[in-house]
Amino acid sequence: MNLTGRPIYAKGQKADKPRKGMRPVSAKKAKHKATEKAAGGTAHMMAVKALGCLICGAQPAEAHHLPDPRSDFRTIALCPFHHRTEYGEQAYHFSRRNFNKLHGSDEKLLARTLELLNIDKATQEQDQ
Repeated sequence: MNLTGRPIYAKGQKADKPRKGMRPVSAKKAKHKATEKAAGGTAHMMAVKALGCLICGAQPAEAHHLPDPRSDFRTIALCPFHHRTEYGEQAYHFSRRNFNKLHGSDEKLLARTLELLNIDKATQEQDQ
């Protein structure tokens, strides 16, 4: 034991910490994930991410859910630089108003995404 009361281990022989597993999925969420709509939403998001960032074209891209109403079918592709807060003023989550001023409204970006995927807006609204 050392002065703090903790056991002393030989170099490289630290005690293994118990690892936390993944959080259990609620029954409601598991039921939703099993539906065709959820599978379609996941497939749509993967196709959106494959486009690359709408702003700069960079890969890998992340699927950003647009608000009101939030749906897996209302996503646009953004690179981490244009998506996450920690990258500064041009990021969507840093300032939505500034981002929309620089790059266009959410609806224009969604329309551009659907155009690149060759999906017309009426078909997309039926999927929701």
